[in-house]
Amino acid sequence: NAAAMAAETTALYLQTGTIRDSVNFPTTTLPARGDAVQRVCVVNENRPGMLGEILSVFGNAGINIVQQINTSRGDLAYNVIDIERLSSFEDVHFKSWDALQFLLTSIDGIKSTRYIHGTPSSAKHGGYAVNFQGQVFGIGSQYAPTLPSFGELAARADDACGEAATA
Repeated sequence: NAAAMAAETTALYLQTGTIRDSVNFPTTTLPARGDAVQRVCVVNENRPGMLGEILSVFGNAGINIVQQINTSRGDLAYNVIDIERLSSFEDVHFKSWDALQFLLTSIDGIKSTRYIHGTPSSAKHGGYAVNFQGQVFGIGSQYAPTLPSFGELAARADDACGEAATA
């Protein structure tokens, strides 16, 4: 049924960044690589040089890209990028994921960025940020929301389900 398909499509997007059956976005699938990577999703204007600017942020930070896909539809492009998971920030040029996300989202032509941590079944969403008229809103900016992230809400729901099952 249509409701089940919509729910499955939404869950797949939230857990893996996969887009399918979308009117506005291109179909995009990147195979999962497990807990050794962190997934970054970027929506940007589809214009020359954008992919190079996006990937340079990681290269200049000393972060290795394990795999990536770039797809587009009209004026819009969507990227799913798997980067090596860092155990600390000592070997890279950023002090936090928020700082890296802020820089990435600040690039002219970037619409939004999102981090996904973990495997699809245990995905924790590290943050969502948007670039609106040159101003970054969301994680990593001074305009960060005070509400919990999706990952924090999902963890709370998992904890509540676990407590209910053991009661």
